[in-house]
Amino acid sequence: MKNKNIIIIVIVGSLLLGTSGSIVTASSGLQVTFTTNPVTAAPGTNGYLEVTLKSVGTTVNDIEITATSWDTSVVTRQGNWDVKLASLESGETYSLLYEFTIAATASPGLYQVIFQIESSGSNAIRQTALIKVDDPTVLDLTSVSPTSITIGEATTLSFQLENNGAATLENILFTWEDPNTLILPVGSDNRIRISSVPGHNSTNVPVVVMASSGLSPGVYPLDITLDFYDQGGTQQIITSIIGIQISGTTTFDVVVQQSTTASTTFAVVNTGANTASSVVVSIPQQPLYTTTGTSSSSLGNLEAGDYTLASFSITSTSTNTSNPFSSFNRTSMNIPSERNFTGNPPMMFENRNFTGMSGTSLRVQISYTDVFGVRQTSTKQVNLTSASSTGFSSRTSTQNSGQYPSDFMGRSQTSGLTSNGLAYIIIGVVGIIVIVAIIQLGRKKKLPHLAKYFKGRKE
Repeated sequence: MKNKNIIIIVIVGSLLLGTSGSIVTASSGLQVTFTTNPVTAAPGTNGYLEVTLKSVGTTVNDIEITATSWDTSVVTRQGNWDVKLASLESGETYSLLYEFTIAATASPGLYQVIFQIESSGSNAIRQTALIKVDDPTVLDLTSVSPTSITIGEATTLSFQLENNGAATLENILFTWEDPNTLILPVGSDNRIRISSVPGHNSTNVPVVVMASSGLSPGVYPLDITLDFYDQGGTQQIITSIIGIQISGTTTFDVVVQQSTTASTTFAVVNTGANTASSVVVSIPQQPLYTTTGTSSSSLGNLEAGDYTLASFSITSTSTNTSNPFSSFNRTSMNIPSERNFTGNPPMMFENRNFTGMSGTSLRVQISYTDVFGVRQTSTKQVNLTSASSTGFSSRTSTQNSGQYPSDFMGRSQTSGLTSNGLAYIIIGVVGIIVIVAIIQLGRKKKLPHLAKYFKGRKE
């Protein structure tokens, strides 16, 4: 009767083997529990079968459990798979571990391991354990770009999801959330549905976000949740946390405030949303400009919206420093020499092909420490005009009333004035000589009518 009870327990146990946590209990004999860990094994991973024996109601002697058959191309045993027990007293428990490795090339499926169980006074019983092999259903958040956003500006964050398994994953719900509710979605909500991600492939999920203006620069967490069902129909929920940096950089504007022959003053404005500390403004070495004296100025700290002034003595190194036009082609043209009654001489006009004014813009460099303590550098281009930078000519003629460029009309007018004055002098001298000659001739009566004319005037 005892042997019959044992046989019945073993037969029922063999039907339940391969089911994690299956238990067979009898009033006497053995209680057998079979557990596979993990329940699903992935290729290239290890696992084990656990068999727990418990004597119930009587002593069982000479127990021997042996693994007799399995697919060695997929399942490789680790350690001893042949176990013998002398006996189990009533109520005594004993666990057996059968460790294995799944080949990295294994295909998904169910694989059998056949066991043979023998005990004293009973026939051998064959039992089958099942090992389920499946590709790991792993969906990872591998990266996010960019890692920082600017306060008050809409930024597109791209989250990269990678399917590390062979099976295609479908209907994935991607959810993100800022616990502080200071980073919010723009144009959509924080839930995005992904139709599918093929096995061993990745996809990018774009999300448009904006940081509230009341948010201080720093690193803030975003909670990410991936919700989907694997191939076996089991719901998988993967959560992770990423850090997003709220930018500590700022922006600047530089304008010419005042210029004299000695120096040029710039207004440096913090146009960003963050404080800039230890601000230093410099005029770096560049081909078309040089500085006399210091080339750097320390401005201290600049709050958002504040500005301060910095002065430098800047000289243009252009070879045409006396001309506010950077380059031109010149062709001379003479006006016909007919004079009018005012005695204006012929004028010369110069036809120039102008390609720019005031040379190339000046490069100004601003260095500062952001709110994270990182030293940053910003470079601005500042346009300098002939009236705003030392080293540029201001030969604007007051006679042309601003209708023509100074160098264009300046020399023409100067040349015209010089020619006009010389002509008037010559005409005056010639006129005096002619008048004196006429008077002399009249007195000598060589011109009687003139002599009478002058004599009449004297009388």
